[in-house]
Amino acid sequence: MGTPGIIHRLSPLGDGMRVLLTSAAVIIVLAGLQAARDIIVPVIMACFLAIVSYPITVFLHKKLRFPHWLAVLCTVLADFSALFGIGSLINFLAGSLSTEIQRVHLPLIVGKYTQFMASLKETGWDQYITGIIGSPQEFLSGKMILDVSTLIMNKALTFVTVIVLTLILMTFFLAEAPRFRRNVNKISKEEGLDLLQFANALQGIQRYLLIKTFISLITGLMAWLLCLYMDIDFALLWGIVAFTLNFIPTFGSIAAAIPPILLALLLGTPLNALITAIGYLAINISLGNGLEPILMGKQFGIAMSVVLLSVLLWGWIWGPIGMLLAVPISVLIKLALENSRDLKWIAMLLDNPPTTLPIAKKLPLHPHESQETD
Repeated sequence: MGTPGIIHRLSPLGDGMRVLLTSAAVIIVLAGLQAARDIIVPVIMACFLAIVSYPITVFLHKKLRFPHWLAVLCTVLADFSALFGIGSLINFLAGSLSTEIQRVHLPLIVGKYTQFMASLKETGWDQYITGIIGSPQEFLSGKMILDVSTLIMNKALTFVTVIVLTLILMTFFLAEAPRFRRNVNKISKEEGLDLLQFANALQGIQRYLLIKTFISLITGLMAWLLCLYMDIDFALLWGIVAFTLNFIPTFGSIAAAIPPILLALLLGTPLNALITAIGYLAINISLGNGLEPILMGKQFGIAMSVVLLSVLLWGWIWGPIGMLLAVPISVLIKLALENSRDLKWIAMLLDNPPTTLPIAKKLPLHPHESQETD
């Protein structure tokens, strides 16, 4: 008599309840990722640095006949030198900029501010604006600059700690890469799994990071030359900022252009600021919308709107590092969704059909290929 009730209670969940539980699980997972950011971020950074740097290790080992341990050591030292050099240069230029603001820029800002307030005096808006932001001497005082500099230094020390941990983890990842590849080949043969799609995704991420680095270098160089031509102070700093922020899709290039444009307006005329803005716009359009799509194609199959939303989401979860790695992380998530029977429909909503890549022709992780020995 009680059997039908039991069967009804044990029957599969309805579609509405399943969507509700899935949404709750996603929120819990995202909250957990945010809470564990101090632990997860170095691991994620180490993984992606290892993916980008592995071709260097392979080149040193295969082409130059370095022992594997020496190839890994040289790769890690090269990455450390690049990161340390960029960080030291930014720290030096930022310190010089702080001194220059107080010595040169503050009087100019006061003059521009006074002229602007004079133009608004007849409308009565000058008192309203002064009540909100105060005077330039207040928000650009020595104490404020000292507080900002202290905050930046504290963040820099934390960043150095994360970088050291990341490089240590990357060393182990690079050292274990050949063994991991052999184990994956063994699993694919014994279990009959086709890991071609996963291998394609990893090669696509590697290709994306390498091309993005190349495009960012050109962007930084052109931004530096533009600032030099417009006689904007600390042109090298703005070039480095443009190089770094270009890794963040769309938002990074906009943020990198704001300080030089404001300096051009402060040190020159509105026409100078307009020319600087047009120059940055031309750089971003020619490289971001011209050269970069030609080199990459639509290889990831992710819609642009999804990319922008993923930048916001992972930036909220993991901060600037999450914004830098938003695209590779989204690619891996999309791949996981495509291989899930219940969640494949989500991957279909995100899909933007990719172009064919030549790198997919031959992959070492295919189960039917012979196993390489190192």
